[in-house]
Amino acid sequence: MPCSDGYVDLSRVSDFLIRVAADSGAAFAGVSTSIGIRLGLYEAMAGAGPMTAEQLARKTGLVERYVLEWLTAQTAGRYVEFDPESTTYLLPDEHAAVLADPSSPTYAAGSFTMLKALYATEDALVELFRNHTAHAGMSAA
Repeated sequence: MPCSDGYVDLSRVSDFLIRVAADSGAAFAGVSTSIGIRLGLYEAMAGAGPMTAEQLARKTGLVERYVLEWLTAQTAGRYVEFDPESTTYLLPDEHAAVLADPSSPTYAAGSFTMLKALYATEDALVELFRNHTAHAGMSAA
């Protein structure tokens, strides 16, 4: 592995690799969270108590298979709680205040829309770095 002084501190490499993995995980979780916001899944779960994937799919008019995949991802990210005995999922009230209630002072779902807009400009930003040429909606000033 190339380095400036011929020595790489493997513990620093490991620490940084953990950080990169966490950031990658957060990016994937952001997409899943954005999907839940756009499809009204958090709103449908808020205050509803424990629900099966089938119940949530029926309530939202969505395809059960994909709702189950979404719930599994949300459980892995600890946004949603899963009860293996009843095979139900719960959006805790504290999480609903952040993701499902636009009138809540702690509502933060809009940040996921902002991230989507930021990622949408990636190609134009790369071109700007390379050639100092702007694309529609961007300034090269």
